[in-house]
Amino acid sequence: MNKFKEIKTMLTNKEVVTRYLGTPIKTTSTGIWYKSPFRSERTASFCVSSKGIHDFGDSTHYDIISFIEKYFNTTPNRALEILCYDFNISIGNEYETKEILANIKRKREEEQKAKELVFKWYNENLVDICNKIQTNSKCIEVCKQFHNLEVLKYLYDEQSKLEYQFELFTNTNESDKIKLYLEAKKWQMMKELKY
Repeated sequence: MNKFKEIKTMLTNKEVVTRYLGTPIKTTSTGIWYKSPFRSERTASFCVSSKGIHDFGDSTHYDIISFIEKYFNTTPNRALEILCYDFNISIGNEYETKEILANIKRKREEEQKAKELVFKWYNENLVDICNKIQTNSKCIEVCKQFHNLEVLKYLYDEQSKLEYQFELFTNTNESDKIKLYLEAKKWQMMKELKY
């Protein structure tokens, strides 16, 4: 989408014209009406509706850019700048916008890959923990003493730790990600030594 189309989707004909021409003379089912700002007239012939801005006095049809262009006697680019300034809108360069969107898409893809890796790692660890619980005599004794809900709570706590680590992982820079990965590996090794 180019910057002219973009601003046309952000602003309505009515809000642009009322900003510069003020309160309309009359309102009908077809739109709001003004005396033309481009000539002297007794009856309102300048109609603003969702379909566009139409001057019935000389049969000229405008969009918001061409209206501002004629109203301020300027160029289309300057008309765009006027609208952006008056309505406090920031529209970047078309190529900058494409680059920003490409970067966002790339970041989302990287996060999705990281999420898949962490999810796989979590599932492998969960299976590993379950297998160790089933085979370790100390774990079996502990499980016999407690209700199944407490065992599930322990597993849920383990999942919460992993989810927290994932949040940290996705919201840090590259050098910190390496540190977090090493911490996770150390944490996993310490868990294995406990069994």
